[in-house]
Amino acid sequence: MGRLCSRLLALGLAAAWAGPAAGEQGQPLTGAEIATTISGNTVQGNKFAEYYDPNGSVRGREGEDSDDSYEGSWHVEGDKLCVAFPSHDFTSCVWIAQLQGGVYSFMDGQRTDLRTIVGGNPNGF
Repeated sequence: MGRLCSRLLALGLAAAWAGPAAGEQGQPLTGAEIATTISGNTVQGNKFAEYYDPNGSVRGREGEDSDDSYEGSWHVEGDKLCVAFPSHDFTSCVWIAQLQGGVYSFMDGQRTDLRTIVGGNPNGF
């Protein structure tokens, strides 16, 4: 009986130390969750909006000025979203965690930015 209690206690401690599963609020999404969340939707920041086409292309605009549009590409690598914007000489891979509702944290290991993900392509990119 003592051994059984010890094993149950050990299992309980292991479960407590494991923490929340990926994809739960505040935890990084898996690669599959990132693809499902991003594909066919729009990511909005303070000064930009980008549509992530299911074909792997990204079309975006800085600010409200339609003349500041740009294009790039996206893919999932492991559990990170990777983007490339040749016109801006910019590439990056980030982890994404859902915070509340449509608000997400984009993290690259040095900085964290809050973004909103909106269903579809409301800006017509």
